[in-house]
Amino acid sequence: MESWGDVERREFLSWLARGTFGAAVAGGALGAGRPAAAAPDITVLVRATVIDGTGQPPARNSTVVLSGDRILAVGQHPEVPRLSGVRVVDLDGKYVIPGLWDLHAHSTFFESTIALLHVVHGVTGIRDMWGVPETHDLRRRVEAGEVLGPRLVIASTVIDGPGSPWPDVDLVRTEAEARAAVHRAKDGGADFVKVYSFLSPECYAAIADESGKVGLPFAGHVPARVPVQVAVERGQHTHEHLYNLFTSTSHNAEELYAQLTAMPDDPTDPNWWGLQLHRIEREAVATHDPARAEALFTRMVERGIWQSPTLFVERQMSLSPETILGDPVVQDRLRYIPISLRAIWLARMRVRPPRTPQEVAELLRFGDARLRLLNAMHEAGVGIVAGTDAGYTYVFPGFALHDELALLVRAGLSPMAALQSATRDAAQCLGRAHETGTIAVGKQADLVVLEADPLADITNTRRIHAVITRGRYLGPQDRTRMLAEIEAAASEPDEAPTATPDSCCHP
Repeated sequence: MESWGDVERREFLSWLARGTFGAAVAGGALGAGRPAAAAPDITVLVRATVIDGTGQPPARNSTVVLSGDRILAVGQHPEVPRLSGVRVVDLDGKYVIPGLWDLHAHSTFFESTIALLHVVHGVTGIRDMWGVPETHDLRRRVEAGEVLGPRLVIASTVIDGPGSPWPDVDLVRTEAEARAAVHRAKDGGADFVKVYSFLSPECYAAIADESGKVGLPFAGHVPARVPVQVAVERGQHTHEHLYNLFTSTSHNAEELYAQLTAMPDDPTDPNWWGLQLHRIEREAVATHDPARAEALFTRMVERGIWQSPTLFVERQMSLSPETILGDPVVQDRLRYIPISLRAIWLARMRVRPPRTPQEVAELLRFGDARLRLLNAMHEAGVGIVAGTDAGYTYVFPGFALHDELALLVRAGLSPMAALQSATRDAAQCLGRAHETGTIAVGKQADLVVLEADPLADITNTRRIHAVITRGRYLGPQDRTRMLAEIEAAASEPDEAPTATPDSCCHP
């Protein structure tokens, strides 16, 4: 290949200057200080329809210029010069959206399968909700360019209280232990503290206070005995799964929380809390107080609190086990899951009791009530971010994000709002809006190319033509090859780094 000489560099810069791009070329974007003979990694996407994630209408016949891991220019164009070292990709008829984020995922440490499943489905960034050493190691390797994987934001080890059904949690019983757990999270390199359902109100308050002192946000489950209003005032950054919302917005809320607080522990039944919580929450739908909910949502907006509803996993776990296991879509996707994780998922299903059609119908009606409540939150201005619980039982990494977007639209969000929940709004929630979430000059080169318009039908996000991660273009052949490699890796013997028993918190 010819070298990238000074003449070609000047010609390319001149072409950019002649174009009607919306922003000037950032100084040094083409590699200031780079030897003149060194070839920059430049990809030019032409004739695309760009949906930039800001809420602006789609921009047709657009050009996006990528230089390494950054977006160099976005806008209309004259004809692109054919220069050595510049890859031009014609995307006539295709739609370009920002790379997607899944803000509630697990088990990313399976780097040959789970991590790649995210990327190949356009999920170029995730928030892993249970940080383990293997996840931190994967992030170091991805950032170093040693392996391909999504950008990672990593939680602490789960901090929980007595009665937790999970092994290897950071179990705290006193305020002093809770504060010490926050420092362990900080020292372990966590990006945020993960709180869970069994924390006492006193330990939860200590975690909130200590997290503020060490400069870490905290997020996760609103604990069972903590009203959502209290969690908002404590500053919990994201609330996961829509837990406790009907209990907290019931006109009998104080009575219900007094009932929860008075309940004794039952050491003979490790799922006791989960069963009680869901029963009380479902019954609270009948006493829902819209005025109380409106006041709560207003305060969430004022405090900058985000909601990660994880609709798909809740709907999936409402079904009877035999329905899930017999689903042909589930069986088809299983070939991409590591065999050790498949065994864990199957073990979970085998201990779940079958459900009668009446029980399933009741749970699905409750799910519909949650959809209506989520729509009310959205209309009130509460920030909604897409999360899936990928890695949990039969919630397939990569695939699930697209399932989640469809359910967000079913809940009442527009296709644009649903798309933003996994792009612009996800980036804002993470404090990374300056570098990701929208298609703009200077931002990270994470994009998804679609075969059809997602604003016309949100399920078109599944129709992926190409994925661009850190400036690397993965076209149709690359994605087909990657899926075959993932399937092959999934069939190899492996061992999950941590045990993962059934959760108390899904129905």
